[in-house]
Amino acid sequence: MSAREYLVTYFIVIATIIALASGSPLAEEKGVNPEVYGTWDLLEMENLGLRIRSTMTIQKNQVITSNTCYYEDYSVVAQTSSPAVITSNEIRILESSTAMEDSPGLFRCKASMEAATMQYQLRDGKLFLYMPEEEETIALTRSGGQFRGATRYKKSKESKPELAHTNQGTTYSKKGKYNEAIKEYDKAIAINPNCTLAYYNRSVAYTKTRQYDKAINDCNKVLQLDPRHANSYYTRGVSYWHLGSKNQAVKDLQSAAKLKHQGAQAYLTSLGIKW
Repeated sequence: MSAREYLVTYFIVIATIIALASGSPLAEEKGVNPEVYGTWDLLEMENLGLRIRSTMTIQKNQVITSNTCYYEDYSVVAQTSSPAVITSNEIRILESSTAMEDSPGLFRCKASMEAATMQYQLRDGKLFLYMPEEEETIALTRSGGQFRGATRYKKSKESKPELAHTNQGTTYSKKGKYNEAIKEYDKAIAINPNCTLAYYNRSVAYTKTRQYDKAINDCNKVLQLDPRHANSYYTRGVSYWHLGSKNQAVKDLQSAAKLKHQGAQAYLTSLGIKW
């Protein structure tokens, strides 16, 4: 492979760092954490005298990836964007796109993005993105000041970030293996006792196995950490309903509906109850 072919290939690798596995059972989550908005550092590398810096910018309804290629006397920026749906748990990129910018020199700068879904979590000023296919989590820092590229965490005995276990639990849940899913969520919570995503997903698994008291406890924990978590109000309401506590169930469903949970809105409307 020639030097040019190698670098063009490398551009593709770094530009598509956020191409992740599509599909998620959490797609209906509507609450958005605006702290995820902004520009995050992805990667900085240098090869054959050429330096490349990659960033990802998350906006309200859009994700932008940008590669800046630094040559001896000038720089070239390749940038591509896509409409996106941002929830409190996920970033869904809706379109694939590619941008190729010519430069006066030998090489071209490329950025690309694939339609995909990634799950995320904010913690300690870092953005953790989970990539299911690679069983890998990357931690990003905000751009500004000294550039810091993504830190990678492979799922292994030495490093098991809670998102890896949470998403493994989600994989089990999709297959109807709820007891196995609960065990994975247990592991995630053991790593991070404040992992709202693991608590919420475990509450859903508990409802599937008719352990409604445990589901309510998990929803209580989520709502302590995030009082506007619509799905937890909804799941807790459903659990109370199954336990015969209809008044408490309606209160939770109304709280979910006010937070724009469509399922709660539709159900209350069918019962003729205002929300």
